[in-house]
Order: sequence, then C-alpha cells, then structure tokens
Amino acid sequence: MEQVTNALTTALAAVFLSAMVIEVRRRQKQLQELYNVLDEQDKQIVTELDRMVETGEIEPYAE
Repeated sequence: MEQVTNALTTALAAVFLSAMVIEVRRRQKQLQELYNVLDEQDKQIVTELDRMVETGEIEPYAE
C-alpha cells in the first residue's frame, strides 16, 4: 500500500510540475507577443542588420 501511495504522489507531482511549466511558457509567450520582446535569435538578426546598415551594405527603411 505504501508503494502505491508513493507512486501516486510521484505521478501527481509530475503532473503538477508539468502543468506549471506549460503555464509559465504560455504566459511567457503571451507577454512576448504583448510587449513584442525579442528572443535571442531575433536579437542576433537585428544586430546583424544594424551592422549591415552601418557598413553601408543596406540602407535603413524609411517611410
């Protein structure tokens, strides 16, 4: 009986932690979309584009 209780507790803890991770990722994505936060790959692309503008390879977009 104790093994069943331990297994059940472990399974419920795993489900709870998984749900927390999913919720944190969901909220993180929601905040990134809301505030248009750049992720690491986007930051690298922007840095490279800025470098290309500075060296004259491309011209900045202007309306």
